[in-house]
Amino acid sequence: MKCSSLFAAVMAAGAAAVAISGCGLTSGPAPIVNSSIPPVLLPTPAPKLLYVDHYGTLYVYQLPLTKGAKPTRALQEWPGLAVPPVMAVDPYGVVALASSRSVRIFHPPITSFDPKKAKLEIKLTPAITEIGVSGADLIDMAYDPNDNLWLLNNLGAEISELRTPLTKDMVAALTIGFGAPGSKTAGFTTLVKASFDVNAALYVYAAASVRSRLFKMSFPYARQPGSLGINLNQAILVDSSQWLPTAPSQPSLLFGQYLGQLSSPKPGSPPSPPVNVMGEFVEPLDPVQGLFPNQHADTIVGALAADPQRSRLYALTAQTGELDVYGIPMQKGTKPILTLPCLGAPSDCGEKPEHLFLAP
Repeated sequence: MKCSSLFAAVMAAGAAAVAISGCGLTSGPAPIVNSSIPPVLLPTPAPKLLYVDHYGTLYVYQLPLTKGAKPTRALQEWPGLAVPPVMAVDPYGVVALASSRSVRIFHPPITSFDPKKAKLEIKLTPAITEIGVSGADLIDMAYDPNDNLWLLNNLGAEISELRTPLTKDMVAALTIGFGAPGSKTAGFTTLVKASFDVNAALYVYAAASVRSRLFKMSFPYARQPGSLGINLNQAILVDSSQWLPTAPSQPSLLFGQYLGQLSSPKPGSPPSPPVNVMGEFVEPLDPVQGLFPNQHADTIVGALAADPQRSRLYALTAQTGELDVYGIPMQKGTKPILTLPCLGAPSDCGEKPEHLFLAP
C-alpha cells in the first residue's frame, strides 16, 4: 500500500515524484488480449456489511449505519507483516490480502485472518507480476465483475490480471503497462488506485512527475487506457442500474477526490486556483461543457464506497480517519449525515493507507 508521504503528495498536489521506467502495453508476462468472458450484468447481493480497512486492521460494521454504531469485530489483517497488506473484497465478501510475496484468499464469514484459515495462498512470481529483490511493489488490488483479481504494481508500473478460478500456480492472463513513451499513459508511471464499474470498465488513477489523471479502459481491454481528463483519485462509479426502482433519481454518477477548478472562468478573467474536494460528476462526462463536478463536499478522503440501494456514500477522511456518511445524489453544500470516529490509535488515524468495501 502507498505510504503517507505519497498519499499526501497525490492528494494535496496532484503529483508524485517517483522515477520508475514504464513498460509498454504488451510487455510483461502475458500480452493484452480480449477476454472471452463477457462482463457480468446480474445484480450482486445487497450489501449488509461495511468493511473499514484502516492501516492493517479490518473493522466490520453492520448496515445500515446509525449514530454511535460500533464494529461487530476488528481483525488484524496480516499479523507480523512490516507494512499493512494490500486488500480487495469481491461482491460476495471474499477477501484478498497481499504482501510483496504472496496473496491470501479468505472466504466469508470472515472471523480471522489466521493464515491457516486462508482458502488459498498464491505465491507472487514473474509469471504473475514484476518481482524485485524485495518482492512486488503492490500498491492496490481490485476485483472485476467477473471475480477476476487485478494487481497494481509500481515496480514497472504494471497491472496484471489473475483470472478465475484462482489456483496456487497462477500466471497472469493479461498485463497492462503504464508510462511507455508514445503511449496514452506516457509519463504516468506511479499507479495509485484501481476500480471497476458494472460493465467491467477499468478505472486507474495514476501520477506523473507534475500531474495526475484518471484513466479508463473498457471491456474487453483491447485498447490502451485513455485519460478522462480529470484529476480524480478514489474514483468509483454508480451505474443507473444499481439504484432501487423506487429511487426518486437514478443517474449514473462518478465520485472521487477531485483536484482542479469548479467551473470555467468568466471571459477575460484568469482561472481560479484549483480546489481539493470530494466531487460528484454526472455520467456521461461532457468535455464540451467542461469537466467540472456537479456537486462537491469540502473534504479530503482516503477511501470511498457507494451504496446506491441506500442512497449513501461512505468516506474515510484522510486527516483523521473518521467515517463520514453522505446522501447521494449529493446536494449543494452537502454535509455528512453522520460521522463515526476512527477507532485506531491516534498515530494510525491520519494520512494512512485505508479502504472501504461493501459485502453481503
